[in-house]
Amino acid sequence: MLSILIRAAGSSLLGRKLKFNLSKLVRESCTYRSIRSLYEILSGSYEGSYIVGSFRKFCSLFGKISGSARPQKHGEGSIIVNRLLELLFSPFALPLGFLLFFMLSLVRISEVTFLLFFLTLLSMLLGITLARAEEDLEVRNARGVVLLLGIAMFLIGYASFVVQLAKVGGIPLLDEQVRRNLSPVLNYLSWTTIPGAAFILSSSNLRKCDAIAFSLLGFIPSLLLAFRTGMIAYLLAVALVLYKRRMIGRGFIITALLLAAISFVGIGTFRSMATGLVQNPLLSVLYRPTITVAALDTMVRIYGMRPVTNGYIHLAAISSLGLISGPRYGPRNLIGRYTMGRTDVSTTATLIGGPLLDWGLIGALLMSLMYSYILALSQRFSERSGPLLGPYAVMYSYMMVGIETGILDLNVYIYLLLSALIVVLSLRPRK
Repeated sequence: MLSILIRAAGSSLLGRKLKFNLSKLVRESCTYRSIRSLYEILSGSYEGSYIVGSFRKFCSLFGKISGSARPQKHGEGSIIVNRLLELLFSPFALPLGFLLFFMLSLVRISEVTFLLFFLTLLSMLLGITLARAEEDLEVRNARGVVLLLGIAMFLIGYASFVVQLAKVGGIPLLDEQVRRNLSPVLNYLSWTTIPGAAFILSSSNLRKCDAIAFSLLGFIPSLLLAFRTGMIAYLLAVALVLYKRRMIGRGFIITALLLAAISFVGIGTFRSMATGLVQNPLLSVLYRPTITVAALDTMVRIYGMRPVTNGYIHLAAISSLGLISGPRYGPRNLIGRYTMGRTDVSTTATLIGGPLLDWGLIGALLMSLMYSYILALSQRFSERSGPLLGPYAVMYSYMMVGIETGILDLNVYIYLLLSALIVVLSLRPRK
């Protein structure tokens, strides 16, 4: 399907124009020259940097944590672990994660919700199957584009993070009141360090020690801003890239997954304590799947599987920021309104809750199909071209997090669209 469109695109009027003018337009732009000059300055002073030297002194410590970067060839246990890790970082993690999330919930869902859940799993598996059937395509090296975008996003993100901290005068991780005063726009800009780091790690020639040190440096904005979605997405994306590039082994992966679990449980518990709502950390883990699945089930029980909001949920991701006219409540606040009658509560309803409310059953299944298709397509061609690991890792991490939260944020829309465009535009029909 995609191969037919790509083959036809080259002979179209727009395709011929872009083929001759796009590359020249980008290279002659002021933005491209500025970023390239900045990169040359930074890379020129990199080896002699005191910070780099300090990071390398701790390389042996990180090496012990990461363990062997190559899969173990001997031992049945090692083979099983390696296969589980390959499955964890494959597109099949999306339907499996969706299944596990429902299993962890304590909700007794209705028969209609169960049918929706079953059809969603089938839609995801169909998307993966269709992507694997794309045979008539080859991939070109997109290293320059991925690295350039990665550097730009990472620098913009870090600069915005510094401005955010200076603006609020504190560290959000340590002070709930400071966190409430954060600027949403600066938050969105700060989170560009997540795709930026994944893009850089997949397309640069950093040594193992430098890559691990850079990964830790890139985690600081997500950690100190204290938003679980960003923290978990960063850990998943970076762990995937480093593992696929054979820079880390099972030990580091286990450490990253433990950190992700701690982020999920610990940040929620810390916020509860800061607001006076102390709760059992273990119960908070079970609470999230339960309340999310309950919201989806409530939605189905009230409205069935017909369209209700006709696109307003997804539109609210943009209009709630005041960028366009439309709902001034956030998407998850609107979901709270339609499920509980309250707009002061941010409610998650799984990956398909927003599409279901907007476009009904067809919308939920098409979105599931599209997510799994582009994820599987990206994974397949990232195995042939290493720089595409970055875009694949970004899509993988946000879709996995989106199993609970849904994909309903403007910055995530942009990350996914940009990553998908990089992959699709790097494909060419076989000659």
